[in-house]
Amino acid sequence: MRSRSGSGVRLDRILFMVEQTICSHQNPITALFANQKDFPGHAWVRDNVYIAQALWALYRAYMKCADFDEDLTKAKELGFTCVKMMQSILECLMRQADKLEQFKKYQRPLDALHSKYAVATKGTVCGDADWGHLQMDAISLYLLTLAQITASGLQVVRNFDEVAFIQNLVYYIETGYRTPDYGVWERGDKTNQGIRELNASSIGMVKAALQALNDVGDLFVDGSRGSVVHVLPDEIEQCSAVLSSMLPRESFSKETDAALLGIISYPAFCVEDPELVAQTRETITHRLLGKYGCRRFMRDGYKTVLEDGSRLYYNKSELQQFEDIECEWPIFLCYLILDAMYSKDDEAVEAYWQQLESVLVLSDKGFRLVPELYVVLREHVSAEKAHPSTQPRVPGGATPFLWAQSLYVIICLLYEGFLLPAELDPLSRRLSVYEKRPPCEVQVTVLAESADVQRELRAHDIHVQRVDEIDPVFTILPASALGHLLEKIGESKKLNLSGRPLDRPIGLLSTSRLYQIGNKFVIFTPQFMDSRRSHLMYDIRILTDEWSSELQYIYASWNSVSISGRPLVVLVITQGMLSTEGLSHFSNIHLNRHMKSTVIGAIKKINTGYLSGARVVMKDLSDFFRTTAVSKMEFRDKKAEEMLRSVAAEKVQFTLLTEDATEAKSEKMASPRGPRTLKRGESVKDRSAYSLIHKASMRHRSIALDSNDADLIQLRLAYKSRPRDLHEMDSPRQSPPLGQKPLGLVKEHSSGELRQQLLKTTRRGAENETAHRDLKTEQIMEMKADDLLDLLNETTVLEEQISIVHCLWMKFGPDYDTELGCQHITVRMLMEEVHTKACEAREWALVRLTAGLLKKQLEELSKAVTHLLVRQKQITVGMASKKEEVITCPKTNEELEKIMNRAYGDDANSFTLAQEIIVYLGSLVRTEPKLFLEMFRLRIGLIIQVLASELARLRNLSGTEAAETLLTVSPFELKSMIFSLLSGRLLEEYAEDGFHYGDTIRETRTGIGSFRRQIEERKSLRKSTRSVGGLDIPKEEDEEDEADEDDFQFGIWLRHRRIDGALNRVPNGFYAILWDTVHKMPHGVKINDTILHWGLTQEMTRKEIKFALEVEEALNRIAEPEYRELVVETLWLLGRLEKLVLLEQPNIPRDRPLDVDHILHVANQIFVNHNKQLETLVLECCASSNPNNTKCDGARSICKHFYDSAPAGEYGTSHYIIRALMQLYS
Repeated sequence: MRSRSGSGVRLDRILFMVEQTICSHQNPITALFANQKDFPGHAWVRDNVYIAQALWALYRAYMKCADFDEDLTKAKELGFTCVKMMQSILECLMRQADKLEQFKKYQRPLDALHSKYAVATKGTVCGDADWGHLQMDAISLYLLTLAQITASGLQVVRNFDEVAFIQNLVYYIETGYRTPDYGVWERGDKTNQGIRELNASSIGMVKAALQALNDVGDLFVDGSRGSVVHVLPDEIEQCSAVLSSMLPRESFSKETDAALLGIISYPAFCVEDPELVAQTRETITHRLLGKYGCRRFMRDGYKTVLEDGSRLYYNKSELQQFEDIECEWPIFLCYLILDAMYSKDDEAVEAYWQQLESVLVLSDKGFRLVPELYVVLREHVSAEKAHPSTQPRVPGGATPFLWAQSLYVIICLLYEGFLLPAELDPLSRRLSVYEKRPPCEVQVTVLAESADVQRELRAHDIHVQRVDEIDPVFTILPASALGHLLEKIGESKKLNLSGRPLDRPIGLLSTSRLYQIGNKFVIFTPQFMDSRRSHLMYDIRILTDEWSSELQYIYASWNSVSISGRPLVVLVITQGMLSTEGLSHFSNIHLNRHMKSTVIGAIKKINTGYLSGARVVMKDLSDFFRTTAVSKMEFRDKKAEEMLRSVAAEKVQFTLLTEDATEAKSEKMASPRGPRTLKRGESVKDRSAYSLIHKASMRHRSIALDSNDADLIQLRLAYKSRPRDLHEMDSPRQSPPLGQKPLGLVKEHSSGELRQQLLKTTRRGAENETAHRDLKTEQIMEMKADDLLDLLNETTVLEEQISIVHCLWMKFGPDYDTELGCQHITVRMLMEEVHTKACEAREWALVRLTAGLLKKQLEELSKAVTHLLVRQKQITVGMASKKEEVITCPKTNEELEKIMNRAYGDDANSFTLAQEIIVYLGSLVRTEPKLFLEMFRLRIGLIIQVLASELARLRNLSGTEAAETLLTVSPFELKSMIFSLLSGRLLEEYAEDGFHYGDTIRETRTGIGSFRRQIEERKSLRKSTRSVGGLDIPKEEDEEDEADEDDFQFGIWLRHRRIDGALNRVPNGFYAILWDTVHKMPHGVKINDTILHWGLTQEMTRKEIKFALEVEEALNRIAEPEYRELVVETLWLLGRLEKLVLLEQPNIPRDRPLDVDHILHVANQIFVNHNKQLETLVLECCASSNPNNTKCDGARSICKHFYDSAPAGEYGTSHYIIRALMQLYS
């Protein structure tokens, strides 16, 4: 008889330890585990999954190292136990299928699947509101482990109902990147107030689970396609983007968390960037690692001797008392050992192994046990606070802690050499951080909708197929059809489960592959090509810019989502896309050089092989068949062909309907209502009545600006303005005033032509200009509905029609029945029609007005808000300092509609304009995230004001004219302006240099640091060499250009401050430095009547996002963006107060808060006095001795020349602020 080998004996010893320390806590019927002292009989999903991983590791070790048949028998027993555990957990979850269905639709915390169950019955152990059940990481960990175990050859899923439930669990977690949860520690925010947060550890586990299920193939382990779980790659990429923006931070309230070790290494391996992995590891070991393990997070009071066990929550002020005495958890030494093993760092493995051995507890039978945590005793608290990591600690909590004990078993198997690290990762997830694949070229197929389009493209040497010329094996459907198909994937009548909710967007990566459905290969056009999305798609250049950015996004993201095959994008060109008419007159602001790209130009760029840095290949559809990624869809209850026919029944329609198509649609809708009775006329004959109506309409069209800011009302930034003559006003380079702009796209129809629409519309002639007369406002109230309808019947001019319908809307309401043509036609229906006509005419001012009145919400809005929020960029909407509303977490479309109505309920134009700006910001944060560094809150109201301000300066307009001009700007030009502001370039700069979205950004300005870099390029002209007397010297004609340049330079620093203030930019490290300042001040720091109290530093740590948001809350109460920037500069300098005043203990106030506003006013007075001595321009305003000279109009009584000073230098703002600090605190 052969004796056991040494390795076999050691392996049996590990198995015996597992039986005695872990399996002794197992229920023999349900196979679930529980050992928490405080909650006997409660089986946590997370703990049980880690135990399953330990049993699975033992199973693999025995299968690999079996000496005898009895070893194989042990391996099978371990395998069966592991499978039974996983099936029991699945059964616990399946009993809550009704909650899963509700959570998919509404994401309500009370609908979340429970995080723990009864060991004996598999039922619930507490109510929905009695525990923080919403834990995305727990469900994701289960799915990740299920995928790994299945890939190793063990079958857990047994039938198609379980497959459907697993598919629904994917739908449950796929929104995890935007769903705040309670996190690994089940308490949410570290104050234990039950506040949910976006947690990086949860998002990382979600990403890992989605990737693993995407890679595992079928769940039956037999190759059957019916057991395949479908994962949308866009959700994986969203998780990647969020992780990149968050790590090494865990959440708003936690600077970092030791739980992140589980996502940068075993078991998740979800971070592909090696530098980010190293940074996160270094942050955790530097801030949290101690002698006995890692603290969970900073100021964690759990089970410390100072914690009040009688209440679950903490008072905010008591968090600081937990600093330096947080419990240390040995479990994280296990994570660090696993991380070092997978990183092949033998030295670190040995160091952490020895450290772990020193903190293990020996049982009575001699087994090594891993305790839950180590506690500082009460008598050692003071000494530990004085000298951290010097006092002894004692074990606390459960011993053994099953989660930690399971990881200890795994590292023992690896350390002893029974397993290789690769054998615990059958899906090879560990390799993603080491093996970088080059970007994959994007395949593009362009199809013409009709023969006319094909001929026009051929005339430009672009040869493409028509939609009806492609191979019959292919079917082209819009992205919305894929949503309908996914609604059927995961359906289960037995479990009352539906598929993927229809209201969730279909991402670009999901539509960039072929889908095999039966014998057909289906291609879904990108969602941005679907019709009726919004008025933005009527702007040709927005459409082509969308092509560019989305192809670049695919190029950069495809390989990170682990899809075999290349991406394929199909673009269908319609006749309406080939029109370049209807561009707004804003291009006269020197923005037209690189902005008038057409569809033909974009297709030619694609055909060259590169588009905005992305490698693209353009061929016919059949040429890409063998290289394109393919996903197969199967439907158990219905035949695939039947499903495809039901989805394709809806007619495919693409962006930008032609006028003929619109007319046909209108005819179909309007013809059943009876004969037309509307009269045909050129324009209204009663010009006085129409003039009054037009004025009433115009009064409700202007953008509301902040009345507290005089400079914003005036919208004049240059100090010296030249009067505009009549010739300049009539110049073709100036756009005509709103309401007098000729229509170029609305066709004239002959009197015999049948057009079944509610209103006839024609182009406007010069003879129909509106006469401006002084009429009393009361006259409009005396006008009856019939009078307005008569005027409406007379006119065919779109501007007049909209003015009249607008007055009907204001006077009688949107639901008023006009009875036009003896039909039921409400004012809302008329507004819908004129809105459609304005879109076709690309009259953007009219489009925004009508869309705002109809409360139309852009389809892209909720997605854009989510893109910003998950990257930790909050949004405020509404007028600055008055009724701003903050959006801090992802919202549904209904919730966003209510928020927008509250913020802009009485301002139709701002209602639409604000949505557009949010959509553009959401697009840019995804493609150009570096533009948003050190920005936590984007104030849409201030951005609108700054855009109008820049227009006023460039066009020499008044406030009202600038607001009206901003409304006429096309969507693409508006996006271009926002990009220029974010990238730190004034509008003139990229007009001179040229601009493309794909170009490398020269510089991302972030506050005072960037000002210093730009000081060498732009010198402030306010020097002592320029005196007041020199301004009165008459200029020759050839010196006018130089004078204009002077005017431009004189406003540059004010404009820089205004732009940075509107964008809420701060210098790098600003919040941490301000935390230090507040911590030193006994009564805090006062900003604009808001006090940042010293107590904030007791609750929040130095780099905590919650502190940054508290600071933003105070700064955002400042309505004037340029004053906000001066406050930021002052706070930045306050952080260096000791060095500035050359004292170790500055004379700071001990009985009151430090007043930042007072410091600024003192600095301003020093500035004025100094410039008075130098006899500079300040003599004309604040330093004037003439009593007839009034103070300048600078915000908050600060001299406008002080705002316009460079930050650095002898005459810079920092110089005067430092002098004020020395005067006040030396």
